[in-house]
Formats: sequence, structure tokens, C-alpha cells
Amino acid sequence: VSFTGTPQQKWLHKHCHEYGFIIRYEVDKTEVTGFDYEPWHLRYVGSPEIAEEITEKGVTFEEYIAEKNK
Repeated sequence: VSFTGTPQQKWLHKHCHEYGFIIRYEVDKTEVTGFDYEPWHLRYVGSPEIAEEITEKGVTFEEYIAEKNK
């Protein structure tokens, strides 16, 4: 059974940042994270504001941290 494409997955991807979560391993970021796409894998990043920033920028958690540490 696949989670991808379900109404639940679509809702989760659209709203998870509102609760401080990001999708941890995005479909087009395997080279950055080292992991294949996992639509169900969430990470709590501490606040909805941070999660929204990561989501809006379209960056991975690694890219976000690297940017903040410059």
C-alpha cells in the first residue's frame, strides 16, 4: 500500500508546516540528503515559522542549517 497520492498525503504535505513539521526527504533532494523520497517521513523543526520558511524556500533541513551557519 502506498501513501503517495492519497488524500492524506496531499493534506499532510500542504499543512504540516503549520504545526512545525517538514517533509524530511523530498522527492528531488536525494543527492542532498542521501535518502530516497519518503512522503510519510516528517521532522519537527521547532516552530511553524521555521517549518514555513524551509517549505517556502524549497530547501532540505541540511540546506537550511548550512544557510543559517554562514
